[in-house]
Amino acid sequence: MRERVVNLSMTKSVALMASMAALGNVLAFISMYVGSFHPQVALDFSHLATAIVAVYLGPAMGMFTGALVGLAPYYYFGVLGWLGPFLGFIGFFLGKALSGLFFGLLARRMRPLSAIILGFIPECLWIYIVLRLLTRLLLPAQIASGFTDAVIVLVLAKAWVEIVIIGTVVDLVKKRRIVDAILAPTTST
Repeated sequence: MRERVVNLSMTKSVALMASMAALGNVLAFISMYVGSFHPQVALDFSHLATAIVAVYLGPAMGMFTGALVGLAPYYYFGVLGWLGPFLGFIGFFLGKALSGLFFGLLARRMRPLSAIILGFIPECLWIYIVLRLLTRLLLPAQIASGFTDAVIVLVLAKAWVEIVIIGTVVDLVKKRRIVDAILAPTTST
């Protein structure tokens, strides 16, 4: 009986992670197309899914979800954008995975809002490294010159606003125990 409850719990966890990864990509596409400020600067609320999974299921599942929600931004800014496939891949998949990892680690010790804000710092530094340094090393000069300091500041400022909003939403979701019912063990008769 105990094994069945554990398997059911794992099934629910994987289902939550998969559905949140899908939701994160849908949110990314919608927010990127609605809130585009510049060819390489657009809203991206995909981390809402990363944060929910990381807070409820921990750092490993948060990291995996973070990488998965990087699909839409990778396509938009990497494949179709200036970064190209390689920089888009390392920028988005690794950056978002870092946030998922740190959101989950910090959520064990503090409330979600604080965990999400502090957990974004590694990705913020990674974004800066990718946009400021790696673009100049790996992209043609004509493309790399488009990542001016003003564009980088706009990308990071926009990201911090998104993270505060996402952290607030996840904090409310946790306080109201919205996801708890989904993950609660099922009793069978």
